[in-house]
Parts: sequence; C-alpha cells; structure tokens
Amino acid sequence: MVSVIEGAEPFAFEGNDIGVVVLHGFTGTTQSMRYLGEGLHRRFGFTVVGPRLPGHGTSPDDMETTGYLDWVGEAEAALTSLAARKRKVFVAGLSMGGTLTLNLAARFPDLVAGIAPIAAAAGQLTEPFAEALMLNPRPKRLPGIGSDIKAEGVVELAYPEVPVACMAEAVVLFAATSDLLARIACPCLVVHGREDHVVPAANALKIVNAVSSDDIRLLWLNESYHVATLDNDKDLIVDRLGAFFTEIGAA
Repeated sequence: MVSVIEGAEPFAFEGNDIGVVVLHGFTGTTQSMRYLGEGLHRRFGFTVVGPRLPGHGTSPDDMETTGYLDWVGEAEAALTSLAARKRKVFVAGLSMGGTLTLNLAARFPDLVAGIAPIAAAAGQLTEPFAEALMLNPRPKRLPGIGSDIKAEGVVELAYPEVPVACMAEAVVLFAATSDLLARIACPCLVVHGREDHVVPAANALKIVNAVSSDDIRLLWLNESYHVATLDNDKDLIVDRLGAFFTEIGAA
C-alpha cells in the first residue's frame, strides 16, 4: 500500500445542506486547499470535501502510474457522492484542480450549481512547460513547480520534481477541458493572480470569454502568485467564494 505524506490526506468537514468540493493542483496536495476548506466550513457552514487526487501526496514514482483519467475519476467521485446528499454542490479548484472544476461543470451541469476556478489552467501554458514536452529524448523528471507563493515563509506541500509523462497527461486534460468551456452555463467566479509564474493570467481571460454562463465574475489577485489559496489573498478568497456560494445557493 502506498504511504501518504503527512498533511496530504483527504479531508471532509460536515456542515449544512450546501456542499463544496475543493480540488488541489498538479503535483500538489490537499494541504493547499485545507485553509480554504476550513474557512468555507467555519465561516459559512458549508459541508466541504477535499479529495486527494491519485498519485499525489505519495511519491513521483507513484504519480507516474496515474494519468488524467484517474484524476478526473477521483474528482467525479467526490462530486457525485456529495451531490447525492446535499441540496446544492459547488466546486472550487486550484491550478489543475481548477481545470478539473471546469471539466466537472461542463460535463455534469445537473450536479454543479456553481464554480470557482482558481489559477486554473485552460490550455495556455508557460513557455518552459510547453518546451519541456518537445524535448527529444524526453527527460524523465523536471524540477518541481510548487511553492510559487509571494508571502514569505509559506511553503506548499508538493513534489520537488515533476514526472514529465504526467505533464503530458495534464496537457491532454487542459486541451480537452478547453474545448468544453462553452458548455459551462452555471455561475462562475474566476480567480487568478495578476503575477502567476506557473499558469499565465491569460487563462483567466480565456475562461471568462469562453464559458456560456450569464453570471461570470472575475477576481484579480494583486498580492498572490500561483498558489493563491496559501498566499496573501487567502482570506479574500475564502470571503469572496463563501459569499458567492451563499448567494447562488439561496437562489
């Protein structure tokens, strides 16, 4: 049995009849979403679940045995399980978790009441990420992408190196989800840092311009980099997402 790193475990906080699924990012862990999850539960009373995506929070070797279908499957399972027992369910995700958030909203419109993709990848990559996929021969690992955080002394629990085979899997997920954006009709609160060194801020504009929702909101973060849920704007994110989900949940 694969051992899970301390702090990377899935979490669940039982609350009221509004459920929220919070999804972590590529090579990251639930640690990056716990503050958000706890805040949404404590301040707004929501039931919150934070699943651990397969291959994450264990080891890069374990991650190499997984791919985008495994990550999508885990997110789907969390959504359907929560939707079976809550009046309304919202989804929020960071980075690739934001991509999964968009994916679920596009494919399960009857289950997702609203979404908040945070620093979500929607098909536009940073140059080093894209260039790495074109190398021949392809390296097995690249330096990690975790802890792009403006706040001093804050560290994301993430792998120190990235399995390149999994990067290729992530790109498939980004591309497929990008092609599904027009199917998203639920309310959307798109959140992105203006200075994100992992997922270009242009992704936020792409999402806003592509989804079909009548209720599309964009929150720019001025004091956070990529891992915004652990950065200087983390309380702003809790407040704005909580207010957004409360408003839509009451409709």
